[in-house]
Formats: sequence, C-alpha cells, structure tokens
Amino acid sequence: MGDVSRLKLGFIDAVTLHHAEPIDHVLRARHRNYTKAGPFWSVLRSILGNGLPVSEGHTWRLHRRMMQPQFHRQRIAGLANLVIDAIDDHLRWTDVGEGWRTIDVGARMPHLTMSVASAALLGQATSQRRAQVVASEFGYALNHMFLGMVTHRLPRWLPMPGRRRFQQSLTTLRREARALIEERRRQTEAGDDLLGLLIAATDDQTGQGMTDAQLLDETVSLLLAGYETTATALQWSLALLGQHPEIWGRLREECDAVLGGRRPQAEDLRCLRYARQVVQESLRLFPPSWWLPRVAAEDDEIGGYPIPAGTVVAPIMYTVHRHPDLWAHPERFDPERFEPSRSADRHPMAWCPFGAGPRKCIAQELALMEATMTLAIMTQRYDLAFAGHVPRPEPKVTLRPADGVRLRIRHRRPRWQHAFVPGHQAADSSSALAL
Repeated sequence: MGDVSRLKLGFIDAVTLHHAEPIDHVLRARHRNYTKAGPFWSVLRSILGNGLPVSEGHTWRLHRRMMQPQFHRQRIAGLANLVIDAIDDHLRWTDVGEGWRTIDVGARMPHLTMSVASAALLGQATSQRRAQVVASEFGYALNHMFLGMVTHRLPRWLPMPGRRRFQQSLTTLRREARALIEERRRQTEAGDDLLGLLIAATDDQTGQGMTDAQLLDETVSLLLAGYETTATALQWSLALLGQHPEIWGRLREECDAVLGGRRPQAEDLRCLRYARQVVQESLRLFPPSWWLPRVAAEDDEIGGYPIPAGTVVAPIMYTVHRHPDLWAHPERFDPERFEPSRSADRHPMAWCPFGAGPRKCIAQELALMEATMTLAIMTQRYDLAFAGHVPRPEPKVTLRPADGVRLRIRHRRPRWQHAFVPGHQAADSSSALAL
C-alpha cells in the first residue's frame, strides 16, 4: 500500500491517505477545500444535528468562538474535580473481591465515560439513570450508523434492518438531552460544569448566545464525544496493559509515588506523566477515530495524484500512526516514545488521534485528563492480569475492540505487603501483575 491509495468498500469509493504529508495537506494546509460532506458525515448529522463536529461555514465558526474559551486549560482544570469524583464513584465495583475473577473490563468503560461526560456537563446534579439511557441509545445508534453509511445510495423506500429502531434511538437521545438541559437550567448556582458555561456563553463579536436548538445539538455532540471515543481509548489502554505487565508495573510505581493511597487531585495530573504517555501510545496504536473522511470541493492534487471535485478523501489515522517513516518499531507498545526528548523532531501530523488543523477536537485535553485519571484510579484500586484474550479491532464508526477486553481482576492488596522489582517474575504466574 502506498501513501496515497484507492479504497472501494460497498458503495464507498475513496482516496485514502497513509502518511503525515498528505494528511497535513487535507486537514491543515488546504482544509477549506475539504469539507465534511459525504455519507459518513450525513449519517452522523442525523445523530448530532448541526453540532460542532459536523457543522460547517458560518455556523461552525460562530459555535467554535463561543465554545473555545470553555475548553482552555484553566477551564479544564476547573472541571477536574467533577471528573475525578465521577471516576472515583464509578470504579467502586462491588462485584470485585479479594480473589481473582475474569470479567470484561472493557464493557464497563462506556458506562464510566457516560457518567463522566454527564458530570462534566451538568456537575454533581446529573441524573445517572438518564445518563445511562443516553449511553444505551448512543450505543445502538453508532452500531447502526456504519450500515447506514455503506448503504446510503440505496433508495429510502427499500426496507433496511434496524432503521426503525435507529430512528427511535435518535428520538430518545434528543428527548433525554433536552431533559438534561432543562435539569441544568433549574439549578441556580453558576458552577464549573460545561453546560452551565454554554448556556451563559455569548459570542464576543456579536453578543449572540445559543438558541435552544443550537444548545441541544452541542449537548448531544459533547455527550457523544465524551462517551464513545474516550471509552474506546480506555478499552485499548487496558487491553495493551494486560498484555505488557512490565509497563503496568511501571505505571503502578508512578501512581504509588505520586498518589500513595489518597484520592487524586487536579494538580496531580502534571506528575502522572507516564499514565498520560500510556494513553497517548494506546491512541497511537488504536485511534478511536481511525479515519477522517472529507470531500474535495474543487479539483486538487495530492502527492502527484489528481483529486477531482467531489472525491471522498480519507486520512487513515490507523496506518499513519504505524508508518515506519514516522515511528521506530511502529508495532511495539512503547509509552516512552512520548517523552519530550524522543518526540521533539516528530512530524506534527504523525500523531493526531483528535484530528488536526482548525477542526481538531475541541475537547482533546478533557479526554486525555479523563483517561489518565481513570487509569491512575484503577491502578490504585485493582490488580489486573492477562486472561489470555487479545482483542480484535473492528473498524466501524470508531475502532472498537470487537470482542471485549477480558482481564483477571481483584482488589489490590496493601502496597506495603509487596515490592515491585523491575524485570522480576513473580513465583505465582497468576499474580504476576499484582503488587
């Protein structure tokens, strides 16, 4: 496969890009020529309305200006305690005891990330029942979305399995999101939650705030962004850690040194460097947003290949993140490759799981904070060990582990009863990951 190639899949006919240079051309240098048209974005709009991930032109610029200040680092730091509280509460698994048992840890991540996303949006007043209804409906809608994308050219009157259920999911999603907005509006305190900030936000240039319809679209978009991609990133992080006990051992050493037995605080994030690198490396190997399709508005040329107007052009982040010109030993799970000394000369488009250019995901730092803190609290609380299961990637709307992430788990023993020695293999192989 070359750096520019052609993909035909069902009704999809696209030019695919596999290197940092052509992706830089599409997502940054010539981004105005590559729009979010085509079947992928059309089906996603049926879920998100005209929210920030799918809007274009004036609407996108207006909403980006209004929302960008809410995602500055200072604002994210203000959200940290809401996020940490939600993670801490959700990771108190009552069905995990002192003895080893095997569970699908990955199946629990979407519930966790929806709890965190709703807490970040609404603060501690979130209805967890409503949040989990939203998570369930998102799950179905996203599963159906890929089918809708590959069959988009078929006539609408043709019966399609799951279409009615898909429409029911969309109705339920927007009803529940509207109820979340109304729930937040009944609160009188300002708070640090995102939804309160968005309700109060105005555009500096026009003084204009969001209409109810715009606020609904952005709420659904933020819930989806905080739910699906972060859950998938955590699933792959846990799967990779399960297969690499030496890396999990180093992660435990860092968490013990930084946190001891206490609850994490926002200021701990800057010290949990290795935990963040684990997340970054997991996102490199298995980027949830594994492709970022666009449509050429005008004729262009990429890498010497003509791109006629109307061509679907799809940067494939999965292959970019594993390109041997950009990464040494690209198939190896090596979190330390994100040390500043090793990444200073790396092409800026070599790692872009959140996209790049003006349309880069607005919530990147929030997602990285959530994933880092989840790994840190799990490492504090539980021993996890490989259960002989290596997940298979399933490239649909996101790159999910198709068959779950099954690991052996138990409550972690008091740290003073054990000592981790790098390179040392425990006598009992069943507890090789236990401290």
